Amino acid sequence: MDVQDVMSTPVTTVTPDTLVQTASRVMRDAQIQHLPVVTDAATLVGILTDRDLRRAAASDVPHLAKHEQRSQLDQLRVREIMTPEVITVRGTIALREAGQLVLQHKVGCLPVVRDDHTLIGIITVTDLLRMVITHPEAGRVRRVRSVMHTPLITVTPEMSLAEAHNLMRVHHIRHLPVVRGPGYQRLVGLLTDRDLREATPSPATTLTRGRIAAQLATTAVQTCMTTPVLWIGPEAELAQAARLLVERRIGCLPVVDHGTLVGVVTARDCVQALLQTTSAI
Repeated sequence: MDVQDVMSTPVTTVTPDTLVQTASRVMRDAQIQHLPVVTDAATLVGILTDRDLRRAAASDVPHLAKHEQRSQLDQLRVREIMTPEVITVRGTIALREAGQLVLQHKVGCLPVVRDDHTLIGIITVTDLLRMVITHPEAGRVRRVRSVMHTPLITVTPEMSLAEAHNLMRVHHIRHLPVVRGPGYQRLVGLLTDRDLREATPSPATTLTRGRIAAQLATTAVQTCMTTPVLWIGPEAELAQAARLLVERRIGCLPVVDHGTLVGVVTARDCVQALLQTTSAI
């Protein structure tokens, strides 16, 4: 099976000159995390992600210092914060090969382009997972415990969004389980990259970057964490976890055993494991 058989098309896009506040609204309305950036001729020149948007409003982006002089970011353009180096594929590439690229480069999507680099589609981790789990042998003999991440990076409800943001940045993760109780092992919420972006003032804010940083430092995780949290047990079949991730359109599942948080399994973990056990892709 090739990428062109499962890619999403047409693709929601923006241009380099689109206002960041407009792009942010497009992503929120379409409920997407990746927005290809194209020229008027449909040539791919970059990609805008949830993380790019979050960093645009945060205080850890040195090259945005010039905007602080205006005390607002309402004229910020996509070209100023997009990721210009994009891993792409052709439509004729095998789906398994695309999956390996996603895993190798740790990306959430692959824009699909022609030889002249014009955009024709996009394939995401969720698309890959959706196709893999259609095969009967996918993950039937594997358990969640065999692929879950442990030990975990977690936060408490009282921690600040600034601390959570720093943990995500340092550890290159998109999800933070929120815990409390004895030993901090009882799951009470989940903070995602998207939660953090939506809690951060938009790039159109009139606040300075310093004020934004102060606001994040004084806002608790519990004010914007996702709750209640969908979770799964360590002995569940991996295919079941994959189906939940696809059906609920989420990126990770905390793993809970007898009330105790013991791990996290992500969509990328499932893709990697299921590709190893599925020969039909």
